[in-house]
Amino acid sequence: MSSPERVRIAPSPTGEMHLGTVRTAIFCWLLARKTGGQFLVRIEDTDRNRFVEGSAERILEALAWLGLEADEGAYLKDGAYAEKGPHGPYTQSQNLPMYQEIAQQLLDGGHAYRCFATAEELEQMRSEQQARGELPRYDRRYRTLPCEESDARAAAGESFVIRQALPLDREVVVHDRIRGELRFNTRDLDDHVLLKSDGFPTYHLASVVDDHRMEITTVIRGEEWLPSLPKNALLYEALGWEAPAFAHVPVILGQDKSKLSKRHGARPTLDYRGMGYLPDALVNTLVFLGWSPGTEQEFFTRDELIASFSMERVNPAPAVFDAQRLDYVNGWYIRHLPLSELAHEVANRLRVDVSDERVLRVTQATQERLKRLDEIPEVCGWAVTAPLVNDELRGIVTPKKRAWEEVRQILVEVTEVLEAVDSWTAESLETALRSLVSEERKTGDVFWPVRAAVTGLPASPGAFESLWVLGKEESLVRLRNLL
Repeated sequence: MSSPERVRIAPSPTGEMHLGTVRTAIFCWLLARKTGGQFLVRIEDTDRNRFVEGSAERILEALAWLGLEADEGAYLKDGAYAEKGPHGPYTQSQNLPMYQEIAQQLLDGGHAYRCFATAEELEQMRSEQQARGELPRYDRRYRTLPCEESDARAAAGESFVIRQALPLDREVVVHDRIRGELRFNTRDLDDHVLLKSDGFPTYHLASVVDDHRMEITTVIRGEEWLPSLPKNALLYEALGWEAPAFAHVPVILGQDKSKLSKRHGARPTLDYRGMGYLPDALVNTLVFLGWSPGTEQEFFTRDELIASFSMERVNPAPAVFDAQRLDYVNGWYIRHLPLSELAHEVANRLRVDVSDERVLRVTQATQERLKRLDEIPEVCGWAVTAPLVNDELRGIVTPKKRAWEEVRQILVEVTEVLEAVDSWTAESLETALRSLVSEERKTGDVFWPVRAAVTGLPASPGAFESLWVLGKEESLVRLRNLL
């Protein structure tokens, strides 16, 4: 086992948590568990323009549902936002004086400078650059402003931001745990903002400061943050701090290889709970988006995932999310739920008492058919709610190329045979119904009408299972009502 890792997930409370952030959280949680380290949750709420009230709580609720417990940081306590651990506050908006102090330290050391450019000035700058066919970027016009003038303008109350003073032409080499050695040149970068005019830090400053003070050993984040990597490395250097390791995980795409979106089946994380997906199924599906165990094993317990996981087996190539694959994985996990646990879910979704014998029976009869728990009312509801007797039901009950009067006669005979059955088991019911099969009357002529009559569905468990689920009394009541 390698040294204990301290890793963090740092979502912004600007809306619901989506699959890319969840996948990163899974990698972080697994690395912490694999190395006997700590998994931290930090809320990066410095973008006040996009802040959404209640978003942090929804993010923490999603992490709790997935079983990604934070050892330190933000979590839900009795449904409310809370924090734990010695490195708090874990919400960045509560740390403004600290970020401002670090920004001043960078100013004093010559690693940052005040920029007094107005919004109109910046817009004109971009327009002129675009007209010349250049890439729009800040042109460093305030970088050489004398310190005395900068101090005087700030003291006079003029609005400014603080920008990092990057070296003008220097190669920055950083090792990435997934992508290997990466090289950047500062001539391709601009002097980005560290502290905004409202006193709030940008991601570039706040994340570096917090990762340092929280003693993060590996920063795991999406590959969209790769352009920030040389800036982060130079900021650590300017502050005299040892930088953590970095690992940029691959982007998740839809099946058409475009950015993952709703049209590919991607939704906010908690929507998957409402749709009837199990936490283990979502975790198992997402962990394979970029990671491979190096074996043919498809399904893992949490302990097996922890034992198998390593950052070295994360592939930098883009990963494709397949909603149908998630259904397949979820069906597997549903089939492996303890029957009693699934029966409680069935009872809750059908709004009946779990002690109803039909609940356990229909659970047993349909467990192999379920792909999502939200299918329970459709797949299992017939066990507690009798079908309406109408022309639609008669159409379902009547097989193709058969007349209703012929089917009705079969059901009359079925009812008589079932009345004589004493031991109501699938085996005895099969024996009883097969006694009505002959050379002229095939099994489908008998079994289909019986199954459809008692369930009201074109697709359901077989005739023997359906009768067994309902019990003798309810089965005969439904057959007689139709007749």
